[in-house]
Amino acid sequence: MSINIFPKKTAVSAEQSQQVKDWLYEVLQIDRHTVISLSQLQCQDSGCPPMQTAIAIMTIPHRVIRIHKAIPDITYADVVQAIAVQKHKLTQS
Repeated sequence: MSINIFPKKTAVSAEQSQQVKDWLYEVLQIDRHTVISLSQLQCQDSGCPPMQTAIAIMTIPHRVIRIHKAIPDITYADVVQAIAVQKHKLTQS
């Protein structure tokens, strides 16, 4: 898989990033001092979504969640679904 870590930028405001982080704090019920990092990545391979957001949550153990949308396009429902998928994968391991 080829991922361009220097994609053409999709404009993201601080407010949009903070909104996604607020949803993550709420859904995960984690302390607001926990560091959350959002990174937009553009995939060059066929079949990949054009843009995805990688979310690193610095808990112990740390978690990485991916949502196949740019940050401005992420909704509360996307956050809930991504976390549910991650929890399901963890219970299957």
